[in-house]
Amino acid sequence: MRGTDSISSPTSICEDGHSVNDKIQDNSVKTSGWNGTIIEGKDSYALMRDCNANSRLTAQHYLWRELLGFLVHPDIDTRAADLRVADIATGNGIWLHDFARGKPSSVDLHGFDISLDQVGPKPWLPANIHMHVWNIFENVPDEFVGFFDIVHVRLITVVVKNNDPRPILKNLNKLLRPGGYLQWDEVDTIGCSIKTVPGISARNLDALFSQLKGHDTWKYELTRIMDENGYTDSTLYTYEYGLGMARFWSDVYMSTWKEFADNALKTPEASRNLEHNAMVETLNGASIMVPKLVWVTKKIDTRDQSVV
Repeated sequence: MRGTDSISSPTSICEDGHSVNDKIQDNSVKTSGWNGTIIEGKDSYALMRDCNANSRLTAQHYLWRELLGFLVHPDIDTRAADLRVADIATGNGIWLHDFARGKPSSVDLHGFDISLDQVGPKPWLPANIHMHVWNIFENVPDEFVGFFDIVHVRLITVVVKNNDPRPILKNLNKLLRPGGYLQWDEVDTIGCSIKTVPGISARNLDALFSQLKGHDTWKYELTRIMDENGYTDSTLYTYEYGLGMARFWSDVYMSTWKEFADNALKTPEASRNLEHNAMVETLNGASIMVPKLVWVTKKIDTRDQSVV
């Protein structure tokens, strides 16, 4: 784990999707021919919301927890019995369920997402977990303005528009009480790499993962952007898993690709060929290595600023 105020320069998979990892053999050979055409969906979520997608979200959650060693970063105090916590883009709500364990029932937990199709039935939720349909770009509901001590958000790179996180930061700031904390978790899709055992090509795996990446150079500036837009003491922490965990993470990424291809692409046959060939490479000893990024920042509390 490293605490920094910026992301180091990318060294392996460039933003345009071309690998510079010298272990990848014969990149001049054509892959399966997916042309990148995407079907316009009914909302901005490009993945699936079925049982397989739910299973991926759950596995992904526990891999994140194993790597980070926490749900909420130790910089953030979570001991208050009347804590109010929001999980944005909550998915199936697994993060909230996990956080609720060991906490008193007086802790008030709220999940927000554009769809609650992946959340369990309301009668089965713990009494202190509440779920809400909300689009992160829409106005914050009045009852939640300045309401939360902690706001957590994870993996929303694909919804950041025009390489600009400011509209999202503005709405997340509105959710927080003065002095409340924001924790934002993402993957470093620019600074990622592909590792292979000697003699193994990974050109299909490289091509597949390139399609899941966005133009997310805003991450290089997010610490500064936070401090210039209503936050203070912003810090970036970077976490990287080793080769011993690489296959588990690669399986999650392959599942993500399958959801993306099945839900959003107009060329299912080509994408299935790419998926199959990439999976063969994974079985033979290739893996995607993606650093994890955690920003911790605090909403400016003007009450603490003395008048000079």
